[in-house]
Amino acid sequence: KQPDSVLICSCSNLIPVKQVDKIVEVISNLSAKNIRWVHFGDGPLRSELEQSAQEKLPNVQYEFRGIVANDKILDFYAENHVDLFINLSASEGIPVSIMEALSAGIPVVATNVGGTAEAVNNKNGFLIPANFDCNNVAQIIDNYLNSPNSEQNTYRQNAYDFWKENYEAGKNYGEFLRCVLDES
Repeated sequence: KQPDSVLICSCSNLIPVKQVDKIVEVISNLSAKNIRWVHFGDGPLRSELEQSAQEKLPNVQYEFRGIVANDKILDFYAENHVDLFINLSASEGIPVSIMEALSAGIPVVATNVGGTAEAVNNKNGFLIPANFDCNNVAQIIDNYLNSPNSEQNTYRQNAYDFWKENYEAGKNYGEFLRCVLDES
């Protein structure tokens, strides 16, 4: 990790329900300096969002990476110190992108919609109300980024541990198989 640099990632389709415009708004309100934001995903709002980012994020290094294979996203997470993953969607099912971030030990800031509360809690990230205020979300992120490294590392470890306990495929397949065999 580069000293005093912040890397925030997001991953979703660039469609209205994902509210990526609000990610731009939140990042524009952060007090942290030397911010880099990387978004994985594409969609019809891309040019509009790039324009908004150009206007609202003059001091932020940002990238819209477009459609990237899941294994390449996981490689990016493994090769970079990602401080936070952010998902401000208005609606979710079971958010795979959040599970992937947790698997890399990345704390998550996400809206409490759909199945998100099954993955994000106050130990591995920050669950925010669906009708959030961008300034409040920025304050939550600023507080986290200004917290001691030991506290941030605890969130990172909790993110990984939660994924390992709840979503790791090898463990889940084994448990699934035991359940199926017990039923027969």
